[in-house]
Amino acid sequence: MLTTTELNDIDELDAIRPTWRRLWSQTHRASFFQTLEWLETTWKHYPDLQKLRVIVVERDGVPVGIVPFCVRAERRKVGMLRMLTYPLNDWGTFYGPIGPDPAAAFRAAIRHVQSTRRDWDLIDLCWVDEAAPEFLAVGQAMRDVRLPFFSRPRMEVRICRMEGTWEEFVANKSHNWRRQMRRDLQQLEQLGDVRLLRGRPEPGGQGTEAEHFELYDLCEQVARKSWQADAESQSTLCSPLVRKVLLPLHRHAAALGMLDVAVLMVGGRPAAFFYNYVAGGNIYGLRMGYDPAEELAGAGKILLHKMIEDSFRRGDQEYCFGPGRQHYKDRFATEMRHAYTFRHYSRGSLRSQMMQLRERVYATLMTPQQIIERELVT
Repeated sequence: MLTTTELNDIDELDAIRPTWRRLWSQTHRASFFQTLEWLETTWKHYPDLQKLRVIVVERDGVPVGIVPFCVRAERRKVGMLRMLTYPLNDWGTFYGPIGPDPAAAFRAAIRHVQSTRRDWDLIDLCWVDEAAPEFLAVGQAMRDVRLPFFSRPRMEVRICRMEGTWEEFVANKSHNWRRQMRRDLQQLEQLGDVRLLRGRPEPGGQGTEAEHFELYDLCEQVARKSWQADAESQSTLCSPLVRKVLLPLHRHAAALGMLDVAVLMVGGRPAAFFYNYVAGGNIYGLRMGYDPAEELAGAGKILLHKMIEDSFRRGDQEYCFGPGRQHYKDRFATEMRHAYTFRHYSRGSLRSQMMQLRERVYATLMTPQQIIERELVT
């Protein structure tokens, strides 16, 4: 018999920190985004009004799962809508319940949501990994509590699985791929020594050690030179809005042993970076950048080449490139997975019903790929 308790104040979560860490350690493919440190740090930086709804699932008085929900007010074309969702906000690609049995935790949490006062206009679970243990259970649980839903792929995610050896990985690539890698490396070597700096601290530190921020500074130097620094979205690593969130997260990730930073040095200067989080050998690429100088052409590809090779040597499991179909990802990816959305529109909200009508129209007129592309734009 499972019971649930709901917590709505971010400060209340400190009391369950040991429980959260224990359940996180038992979670399949647990990520930094699912840590309490992530939630506590990012919560105050969300620009929209939101309410925390963390559901703690217990069996015989012992916590067996945590399902972090939030209700966020967002402006859509039909007006303001209250959306019940996970507190990820597209920082990552996959998210789900915390604990050894995510399917059971989700079933209990969605029953709890259905049995309590509705403070939302729609449920939108945007980041369900099609390979997650709870994938099929999400839809079934929503059916069980009579929440009809739309389910479809929301984004494509390229993955590099590190199976076998690095030599086998390279051997499976085309002759042109291997030749181009050699040419790009030789071109960079004309400028001086080419080497990889990889920062991955062990857990247990304070997160404030100088070497962690030296690597961060190198990434910022490259980011300021890239085209992204002037982009309207202001989403690059050196952008003020991103920086004020990333710096405290940087400390937490370093202290937890979940920070992974790769910088390519060419002739003593930083030429490209990949800023990642890592947990259990699963790496997520959060930000990347490269110096656009003509003589450094290919630095990004060479860094990716050296970083993936280093991950093979370390025994990592996979590298997740995040959403998008950029060509450089295809050159190294071994598979593609979808992040699905499960979306329920409340019958008690006129605006939500208007959105449901629009969704039905899109499903009739557009291909799944067109819907994915539209979703990422909006």
